[in-house]
Amino acid sequence: MDKIAPVQKIAKGIVRVLGMNPGPFTLEGTNTYLIGEGERRVLVDTGDGEQPEYFDLLKQCLGSNSRIDRILLTHWHSDHIGGVSRLLDMHDIVSRSCTVYKCQNEATDSVDTVRNMLALARERDRLRNISDLQVFEVDNLRLQAVFTPGHTEDHMSFTITKNSIPEEPTQGINCETECLLLTGDLILGRGTTTVHDLRPYMESLRRLLALRPSTLLPGHGPIISGGEQGRSNAVRVIEEYIEHRNMRERQIIDVLARQPPADKPPFPRNGGWLLEEVTSAVYTDITDPKVILAAQNNTLLHLGKLEQCEQVVKIQNLYHLIKHDI
Repeated sequence: MDKIAPVQKIAKGIVRVLGMNPGPFTLEGTNTYLIGEGERRVLVDTGDGEQPEYFDLLKQCLGSNSRIDRILLTHWHSDHIGGVSRLLDMHDIVSRSCTVYKCQNEATDSVDTVRNMLALARERDRLRNISDLQVFEVDNLRLQAVFTPGHTEDHMSFTITKNSIPEEPTQGINCETECLLLTGDLILGRGTTTVHDLRPYMESLRRLLALRPSTLLPGHGPIISGGEQGRSNAVRVIEEYIEHRNMRERQIIDVLARQPPADKPPFPRNGGWLLEEVTSAVYTDITDPKVILAAQNNTLLHLGKLEQCEQVVKIQNLYHLIKHDI
């Protein structure tokens, strides 16, 4: 596994700054992105707010004359919004008029930790909503919000493109001819992400696939760029995310199409399967109890999606297949 540098220049006016908060769910840490080259810049996500070295990195990247003027948040999780309040009081990093933007959602915004982490922005009337397809311009870069729920109800991704033709040739990733995509936690640079609601999550993946991005800038893990034979690695990864979930759904449907164990309660079965039984039939090689619980949660997400699509019905604790079409 290649080590991720604390700071990485992605393209002209785009710098990834690591949140310095490594962990089992954050990988090497939360990726935050500093956008722009002028005196007023945009920051996407803020880390967890608990790492002094992260704020030092932001200072180094900004220099003495530049300040963050807008903060865009991909979603409500604390490792992405935890730094908001501390940043708003750091006037050697942010401007005094710095405004925070987040997709407003009643369910997530009412959570106590979220209310507390955004309280200072709200008290100073510096908290604004992000709407789907809203545009944020900084220098000659154009960020556009793309509503992508599924990982969380309020999740936003952002495309980055050039606003104008550059005066001189650029090296590396070219925002003029390529679409860069800030994916938050919808897609990670390594492995797969957690999902709150699978049906909108799959719809969000398909929406991002339609953009045909050249580069993925994830909330965790390495940048995904490059490609071969006319197919970008970014597109390949999105397609793999979709196919992985579709494969798991097909496996679950195949299990439900079979007869359940006849010698195990509850009785009568009438063709129904328990969640634990479906999980064991799909994840045949898992023995670790903690991993089994995670597998059950994943199975439950798929069953919930199939219920929403009226392919499965739950009667008491038993899942029944209605139709075998996907």
